[in-house]
Amino acid sequence: MIGTVAWPVVALVLLAAAVLKAADRTATAVALSAHGVPGRLTAPLWGAAVAAEAGLAAALAAGLPWAPTAAAALLAGFAVLQSVALARGGSGAPCGCFGARGRLSRGSLGRTALLAAACAALPALGAPDAPPLALTAAVAAGAVVLALGRRTPAPAVALELDGEGPALGAPSPVAVPGPGIRLALFTAPGCRLCRRVGTAAELLAAHGVPVGRFDERADAAAWAAAAVPGAPYALAVGPDGTVLAKGTVNDGGQLESVLAAAEARWATTPGAQNAPIEGATDAAAPALAGSSRRGFLARAGGLAAALTGAGALGAMVRPGDAQAYHFCGHIYTTDGCPHPTGLPRIDRDGFPLRAEDGRPVDDLGRVVDERGRPLGEDGVVLADPEGRPLPLAPRTRVCAATARDYAITTQIDGAWYRCCDGRVRKLIDCCSDSRRRINGDAALRGYCYKDRKVFCVMYFQTTVPC
Repeated sequence: MIGTVAWPVVALVLLAAAVLKAADRTATAVALSAHGVPGRLTAPLWGAAVAAEAGLAAALAAGLPWAPTAAAALLAGFAVLQSVALARGGSGAPCGCFGARGRLSRGSLGRTALLAAACAALPALGAPDAPPLALTAAVAAGAVVLALGRRTPAPAVALELDGEGPALGAPSPVAVPGPGIRLALFTAPGCRLCRRVGTAAELLAAHGVPVGRFDERADAAAWAAAAVPGAPYALAVGPDGTVLAKGTVNDGGQLESVLAAAEARWATTPGAQNAPIEGATDAAAPALAGSSRRGFLARAGGLAAALTGAGALGAMVRPGDAQAYHFCGHIYTTDGCPHPTGLPRIDRDGFPLRAEDGRPVDDLGRVVDERGRPLGEDGVVLADPEGRPLPLAPRTRVCAATARDYAITTQIDGAWYRCCDGRVRKLIDCCSDSRRRINGDAALRGYCYKDRKVFCVMYFQTTVPC
């Protein structure tokens, strides 16, 4: 009786781990990169982990006698990897154990070890009354396949910021043929997020929205003219050829929000109803500029308020609301978290790195070695005039240093991803219960969980190709 219950329960835990990994490939790949896995191996290992966990879940549910030993071995391997990472000071780094939100800790290690022990103990509890293997495998595979089309909740609107891309109201720097409001989508070769957004763009095009695609390599001049910070990025061009909306987009819903914001702005533009529509006859203009696209967006769900100007426009970061600072394909609107050398680059464990070369620095901004000793640019340990090594200074996690300096409680939650220079970069929120951002503006939700808000932002450079 106990075995009949225990085997399926353990199988469900493994299946849940597989599904959550499959639900957000980018986040899981970044977690693997944070543990030192070379970027080119993150995608194969992601697929292998999902397949192994889902397959073992099916085997356990089917009551196969070899399944507990195999599952215990896999989980024991995971526990060893976590132990090594913790010994290297990796507490708090992305775990990837149960999807994007998992963090490496003694608790995560204990959970993995306990699950491995539970698998090893299953044979002693007796074999379960198992369903047919083919049915079990089909259910497990179906759950994973369904998860591939899902991901962790993301902001419903694009990240639209002043200083990024062309100015709103300015003539569009790129031409997109067609009538009415058009979309320009900027993508990069090999970018998975770009493929996801591209699929949504094709759907919009099928519903009458003119869409132009601009590749980072093939259309480099267009990228430069539009001052695109990274892929995927979208512009909405009005019937009069001006930029109505723009922003970073990570999924189809955010792409739709750019078009919705443009529709709402165009509807409130003086004289918009009588303005000529490029590429259309006078008789066709009203129909092309109006109901078909608005009707599609309304059917898509969640955008009706945006079409009246109350939804997406109210949620976006409006130009001028906050300062915008760039760091190669990323932008942060809150000002960065306090950092010893300026741009808030961090390592996989949240400690400060010098942005220009990724070398570790202490709280005084000095480059340090693995023992925390300050180094000169030549790599030699710094010494005082009498030849004695300079004293060590603390090296504090950037988000934790923010909490200390501002007397608030902080926590790292979620992130944005962008494809930049062929690698995924992760823009990380340092979240708090403060209602204000570090620059004094009202706090944004960003990717913070529960009731926390974004206080300041950091970034992590991964080796994951995109």
